Amino acid sequence: MSKRRQQHKQPKAYYSQGQVVGDRHDQRELRGIQQEVNAQKASNEKYKLDLFKPSARQQDIVDAIDQYDWVGVQAPSGCGKTTTVVWKALSLLGKGYRKIIFVKNPTEAGDDQIGFLTGGESSKLEPHFDSMRGVFLDFMNKGKLESDEKNLNIQFKIPNFLLGATLSDAIVILDECQTYSPNTLKLLMERVDDSCKLICLGDKNQQYSVKKRKDGFTDLIERLTDVDGQGRYSVEPLFKYIELSSNENKRGAISKCVTEIYSD
Repeated sequence: MSKRRQQHKQPKAYYSQGQVVGDRHDQRELRGIQQEVNAQKASNEKYKLDLFKPSARQQDIVDAIDQYDWVGVQAPSGCGKTTTVVWKALSLLGKGYRKIIFVKNPTEAGDDQIGFLTGGESSKLEPHFDSMRGVFLDFMNKGKLESDEKNLNIQFKIPNFLLGATLSDAIVILDECQTYSPNTLKLLMERVDDSCKLICLGDKNQQYSVKKRKDGFTDLIERLTDVDGQGRYSVEPLFKYIELSSNENKRGAISKCVTEIYSD
């Protein structure tokens, strides 16, 4: 047998800064270890909650969440209602609540048609929740959010995927409730048990649905509130209603003007 045939093929060496660091299998293992280290580091990072300070009216939302397990917030665009609620929800995570479930309807189709989109749950979620991830990214980096999603501490959902489920130990945020049909909003609210907080956000002056029907948020508020000389108030002891006006618009002069001229 020739010497050439007796020779064993040597594994290909990899170098880092001039030093041999092993073959490709070692490199794969090292990359896996580094990914685990990075994931653990991201998981242990704290939320940057000191970056946000609620205004006086936003503090009313925070106080309502502290005092009630079911809160409804009517506020025009630009008032920071979603930012305020996400900020408060993050501060409560791990303090009796294991997860935040953020639900938003795909506005271009309406809640009754999302089930007809092609693909699985993840592919349906992505186009609709990237902008909502932006709210969470105000308080954490991308790695932390990815870690929390992987660990199911933060979940983004489409309404249809929650129907039939029971939600426990969660802060459930139903965003843009005016885009839900009354029946869909009812079915979603029925999912929570007594270990949850349920927060419904909406603006009766923002209508996206292609459906010619009453929006779920207006229907909910009419069922749970009444009006006197001082404004709208809750008639249901379990429910706290908060209403912000266009004066609370923090986005800018144009946005504030638009909300005012299109308000009822």
